[in-house]
Amino acid sequence: MLQVELREDSDPDLDFYYDQQFKVYHEPYLIWERDIWETVLSACSAYLIEAEGNHAGDVILENRGGRGTYIVDLSVLPEYQGKGVGKAVLKRIKGMAKRVTAVTRKETLHFFLKSGFVLQRTMKSYYDPGIDGYYIVFSRKESVS
Repeated sequence: MLQVELREDSDPDLDFYYDQQFKVYHEPYLIWERDIWETVLSACSAYLIEAEGNHAGDVILENRGGRGTYIVDLSVLPEYQGKGVGKAVLKRIKGMAKRVTAVTRKETLHFFLKSGFVLQRTMKSYYDPGIDGYYIVFSRKESVS
């Protein structure tokens, strides 16, 4: 398995994140405009994903206080998909917060469910007409002493 690290990007470059999405997403409804990236990067925490020292993607997290952490975006570059990178990133995120939520699509739902997330509800036509979103939740159990 590859060694995977998350490195907080304290000064995220709008152009970098805007351009990176085109390497990961192939459906137009998944591509954000520059103004959305500007808003997201100013309100959220961005982390670069590194695998064996190479850039492998990014994850954008929103701290929702007592409601936990929301995964705004989790992007793994195609050459690193299927190699355990996403799984390692989710493990790290789940260790950072007691409760983690996200909305995902049909293509990635199984990956999240295998990683311990639970489907809470289906959101009809969330991404685009006919393209549903799936609201998922991971809650870490309290250890009993």
